[in-house]
Formats: sequence, structure tokens, C-alpha cells
Amino acid sequence: MKRPILPVFLFIFFLFSFAVLGQQNKTVPALLEIDSLKSVLKTQNDDTNKVNTLNKLSSRLGILGRYDSALLCAESAQSLAEKIEFKKGIASAFRNIGIIYLRQSNYQKALEYQFKAYTIYQEIGNRKGVATTLDNIGGIYYTLGNYSKALEFDFKAVREAQEVEDKNVIANISCNIGIIYGEQGNYSKALEYLFKSLGVYVEEGDKVSTAIDLGNIGESYLARGDYDKALEYDFKAVTQSQEIGDNDVTATFLGDIGNIYYEKGDHVRALEYDFKAIPIAREIGDIDEVAALYSNIGEVYTQLRNYKQAKTFLDSALVFSKKTGNKKNIKTIYGSLATLDSATGNYKTAYEDYKKHMIYRDSIFNRETTQIELSYAFEKREDSIRAEYKQENIIKTAEIRRKKLLNDGAIVILVLTILLAISLINKQKVKRKKEKIIFEKEKQQMENELANAKATLEDYVKNMVEKNRLLEEFKVELEKIEKLKAREIDENRIERLEHLNKTTILTGEDWNKFKDLFEQVHKGFFIRLKEKLPDLTQAEIRLVCLTKLKLDTKQMGGILGVSFTTIKQTRYRLRKKLNLPEEGNIDDIIESI
Repeated sequence: MKRPILPVFLFIFFLFSFAVLGQQNKTVPALLEIDSLKSVLKTQNDDTNKVNTLNKLSSRLGILGRYDSALLCAESAQSLAEKIEFKKGIASAFRNIGIIYLRQSNYQKALEYQFKAYTIYQEIGNRKGVATTLDNIGGIYYTLGNYSKALEFDFKAVREAQEVEDKNVIANISCNIGIIYGEQGNYSKALEYLFKSLGVYVEEGDKVSTAIDLGNIGESYLARGDYDKALEYDFKAVTQSQEIGDNDVTATFLGDIGNIYYEKGDHVRALEYDFKAIPIAREIGDIDEVAALYSNIGEVYTQLRNYKQAKTFLDSALVFSKKTGNKKNIKTIYGSLATLDSATGNYKTAYEDYKKHMIYRDSIFNRETTQIELSYAFEKREDSIRAEYKQENIIKTAEIRRKKLLNDGAIVILVLTILLAISLINKQKVKRKKEKIIFEKEKQQMENELANAKATLEDYVKNMVEKNRLLEEFKVELEKIEKLKAREIDENRIERLEHLNKTTILTGEDWNKFKDLFEQVHKGFFIRLKEKLPDLTQAEIRLVCLTKLKLDTKQMGGILGVSFTTIKQTRYRLRKKLNLPEEGNIDDIIESI
């Protein structure tokens, strides 16, 4: 029914920011702490204390979502720490910058800065810092869906944390490992690590982490189909979160209990716990949680054949989800609405809802595919990122040493300068050689990417033509169905309609994807087109692109969803803007752009 709890809380553990996520009652203390840090900052000299304050302020601002201010503080901390040669402060600044980029979904930058922090922590022997950054790197790979890589870095982090015997860090990492195993479907391993972390949280009296871990254990039992155990631990999580007044966690686990009862087929109790969670979610202002609960209730009412109530709650859930832009919620709700409309015989609306469900599903799939591709790219860049930063660090260290030796005498300075110059020249030679190799590789890669992009664009256009052909057939079939009685619809036609129902037309989002592919194949085309014909309409631009691909008029009409006459009129207007006579060939002009 609702989004799973595990990914949500994993992100919380990785970023150590659960204290403010969606909780208005905890935002005010956080703001007061920020004001206090700003006041302290004004009285401090340019020393290590100021670096630490800047880093702490950056962390708090990042938790509240003030990313620009958080990044400014972290960069200021980095600059000052480099000036006073405070390496631990530099590493903390890099780690903060990496977390900010992760929250902004800039995974490449996030990984780069976490590796920079990791390198410095290793250099100064700060094993707790090494463990934390390794865990953060694991978190980035988890977010990208690369669970094997996430586990690799988290196990490295555990080994480092065990060396310094830091129970809390070990517990957090163990919890993360358990969650990753749960995502992989290895629930025995998931429970093993979740119980390890739970023992530490209970021993240390960390009630917030205890509540979250209890809920994660309940989620693992639910995934295994052990509903009684899932209920046992989710009820414990609710009790724990209520004791500490953590409404965000309470609302989430109450909703999860409703999910468990739904899976058990106990719809009355499912509604009971969903309704208990709603006022708590409203109180803390968690609109996404409210929308998810409304969606759950709508599904339950559909199962109970209370279609009027189901419609009311699903429509409300859709309004809330569109307000927050939560695509996963919107996708789920449109799917539920399609089921509801089919159950009430409203097939036209069911088709429209299902079509929207597919659009949002494809949107999410495309984003996740991009993340997987990024993950693969990151794997290849790990060693190069570390090597690059080590090289930068070597040069910076040499420069600092040179400055310190300036007072030791002109002869020493001269000797060191010559040695450094020789060293730098050799490094530049090596660097240029590496850059040449990299350039050749990148050139070959660009050529391969262009060829792939051309093939992808051709396939994409063919798919759009085929989708629109299928959609036209579906419309004809739909008109026939409306004239037939239910008994006259044979099984073959139903199967065919279900196939056609999965097609989509060229939406605005399709067009944007088409433009991206087109630009990869014909780089700079849209810039040149605007320079030559700045007053083209969107319809004319689309016609130009399809003409460039040498499609015929019927194919263009199918892709753009317009008639032959409309295509002809658009080409006529385009001729006028190009000042072409009737015998002139518009295709030749477009080909030359």
C-alpha cells in the first residue's frame, strides 16, 4: 500500500538528521541553536574553534534544508582550516559539503567530497572520521541502488569503527547494513544486523534510534510474511516513540501497523490505525505522510466496495501529493483510482487514470535508471578521485613546507626551489602524458556515445510512431466496446486491449526526452535553429526536428498527435518564414542547419 519504511530511515541514519525531518515541534530548537552558533561565531578569532563552529553551523543549516547557507559555511570552514593548517577541520568541511550535495541529489559531487574527507582522515589517522566517511560513501551507493557496493563500504566502515571501539558508530553502521540486506531480500541477515544495533541502542539509552530500529525489524518481518512478529515490533516502536514524544516516528509506525492488518485481510483494523496516524501526521505538517495514509484508506474502502468513500480519500491523497510533488505517491494513487473506476464500470476514466499511472511510473523508472548509470560511472572513478586528491594534497604540502623554509636561508631556499621545480616538471610531464591518454579514451568514448545516441534516437522515434498507431487502434476498439454488451467481448479482444492500454502518446515529458536524445545526435542544432529562425513556434520547432529525421507526413502526424492538414499548414507557415518559393525544397534548408 504505502512506501516502504526501510529506505526512508536508512537515509536518516546516513545523514544523522532525523531530529528535524518533517517535525515542526523540533524546528524551533534547531533555529535557536543556529542563532546561538551565529552569535558565538562573531566573537571568535580565526582559529580551530571558529572552524569547528562553522562546520557545526553548516551541519545544522543543511538539516533544515538551507543548502546555500550551509554550503557557504562549509566552504568558509575549509578556507580557514587550510589557512591555519587544521586538517581535521578541512576533512569535516569536505564531509559536510558532500552531505549537502547528496541531499541535493548531486551524487557525483557528493562522492567526490566524501573521498576527499576520507583521504585526509586516513592521513591524520582519525579512524572514527574514516569510518564515518566510509559509511557516507556506502549511503551514496545505497541511494543509487548499488547495494553490493554499499555493503562493501559499510563493512570497511565497521572494521574502522571496531578499531576505536565506538559503539554508537558501529551500531549505526550495523543498522544500515541490516537495511541494505533487507532491500536485497536477505531478511535473515537483515534481522541479524538490526538486532545487533538494537542491543547497543538499548544499552546506551538511545531511545530515538531504538524506536527506529524496532520499526525496521518489524518491516523485515513483514517482508518475510510473518505478520504477528511484524505487529509485535511495530507496536514496540510506537510505544517507544510515544514515550519520547517523537510524533514523526509514531505516525509512520501507526501507518505501518495499518499496512500489516491490510495484508492480513483485517480491513477494519487497517482503517483504525490509519485513522489514528492521520491527526499526528497533520500536527507535524508531514503532508506526504497524510497523502500516503489517505491513499491507504482509499484502497481499503475500495476492497470493502464503499466506492464513494474510496473516491473521496483517493482524490484528497492526489491533491496533497501533487502539492508536494511526490511522484511515487502520485503513481500509486493513479493506479488505485484506475482500479476503483474499473470496479464501478467507469472504463473511460479508468483508462485515463491508468495512462497517468504509467506516465509517472516511467518517469520514476527513468530517474532510477539514471541513478544506476551514475553508480556504474562512480565505480570507475573511485580510484581516480582518490589519486587526484592525493596528488593535490602532495602539491599543497610541498608548497607549505617551502614557505616554512623561507627563513632558513637563501642557499636552502635555492636548493629546495630547484628540487621542487624539477619535481613539478616531472609531474607535469607525467600529468600531460596521462591527460593525453585520458583525452584519447574520452574521444573514443564520445564517438561511441554519439553512435549509441543516434541508435537510441532512432529507436525512440520508431517507438513513438508505434505507440501512436496502437493508440489509434485502441480508440477504435473502445468505440466498438461501448456499443457491445458485456457478454460479446471475447477473451482475445480483452487481451489485446490490455496490451494497447499500456501505450502512451507523446507527452510534454516525452518531448523533453526526445529533445535530449536529438541534441546528443545533432549537437548545437537548437542553438543554430534559434539563431537562423528566432521566431519559430514550438509546433514549428517540432516539425523541423522530425523533418531532420526524414520522417514522412503520416509519421509526423502520428507522433505529434495532429492531422495531415495541420502538418501541411505548419509546413506552409515554415516556408513563409524561410522565404521559400513553392518549388523550393524545405528539407534541404533544414538539413543545412
